[in-house]
Amino acid sequence: MSIAKFAAAAVLAIVGVFGGVSATFAYEAAATAALNVRTGPGTNFAVVGALSANQIVEVTECNASNTWCNVRAANIRGWASARYLRPLGSTTPPTRPQPVQPDVGFSINTPGFSVQIGSGNNRPQPAPTGRVCFYEDYDYAGRSFCTRTGEQDRSLDNFWNDRIRSARVEGNTSATVCTGSNFSGRCASIDRSIRNLGMLADNISSYYVGNR
Repeated sequence: MSIAKFAAAAVLAIVGVFGGVSATFAYEAAATAALNVRTGPGTNFAVVGALSANQIVEVTECNASNTWCNVRAANIRGWASARYLRPLGSTTPPTRPQPVQPDVGFSINTPGFSVQIGSGNNRPQPAPTGRVCFYEDYDYAGRSFCTRTGEQDRSLDNFWNDRIRSARVEGNTSATVCTGSNFSGRCASIDRSIRNLGMLADNISSYYVGNR
């Protein structure tokens, strides 16, 4: 194979890598009970972890019969029974940001011919320690307050108690919110921005924020 033909084939291969990248169709859901997460869609697959009751996850896909769904949380990813996953808010999935393009660099230089693809500078940088902002209305609207990693409130004041409806997560952090004071009642982990807190909306009395 000539250098020129080899380079052309390499170019098509690299273009194929970029062409295969697409946005993920996803939505948020909460586990209605303690729930095993498995390597595949069925109880015959190995358990890789477990979700706690009311833990919020991202559902990325479901099988054809809609009985098992692939879920993603801060430190776990796998398949969980759809029977115990309750979608949050609207049934229309929220818009997701486009994924980072792969870091691909490729170059060929020969007499009379050269080609270069990719700069090699697209490596994602580690997310800094961030913050979580809580809002009194859905879709990040109305009055709000923000809290950083390591901060907590065991008992929200009279204005914010049972008044939070959406939360925005910025950076490498997550919030645990509870329906009772002193982290009592039902608790859930929020590790991504959520426009509608669903069953937790208007029902949060305490929280603490930590790294993922």
